[in-house]
Amino acid sequence: MLESYWPFYYGGLAIAAVALLVLSIGGDYLAITRGYVSVCSIFTRRPYFNTPDIGGPFGFRTMFTIGVVVGGFIAAIVSGGFKPTFAFGTFDSVWGTSMAVKGAVLVSGGICWGYGSRMAGGCTSGNSISGISRGSLASIVATVCFLVGGAIVVHILEYVVRGKL
Repeated sequence: MLESYWPFYYGGLAIAAVALLVLSIGGDYLAITRGYVSVCSIFTRRPYFNTPDIGGPFGFRTMFTIGVVVGGFIAAIVSGGFKPTFAFGTFDSVWGTSMAVKGAVLVSGGICWGYGSRMAGGCTSGNSISGISRGSLASIVATVCFLVGGAIVVHILEYVVRGKL
């Protein structure tokens, strides 16, 4: 069995290895948002989800995205940390325990994530990992916005949950 929590640098090394592998084998950059879009193309024929750059419903990006999810489950099981629950800790203290409310918040968050990814020209992995490594100014600006936005939300939640900044 592995440790309950893997050291952070395992993730960093794995992301770097996968990004280099994707670039060397596929000639493309790591971008998980396109993977989600390709998974969606299995279920819909809408034009946005079926453009040639996505790779089709069962292309590399679909398999990569499914592999990320399956790999997470395998890592959790191997480490002994897989304990499925609908209790979400701090999330519950902010939004309550109602499944309907949790579902609405998570779906709304997914819609915001998708919209933000579209507006920023990619998600955090595409901009922060692949974009910065290419020297893209737009990716650097997007990543700074991701970090600043995340810090602001953490402080807001700290105030909402614990009443202090």
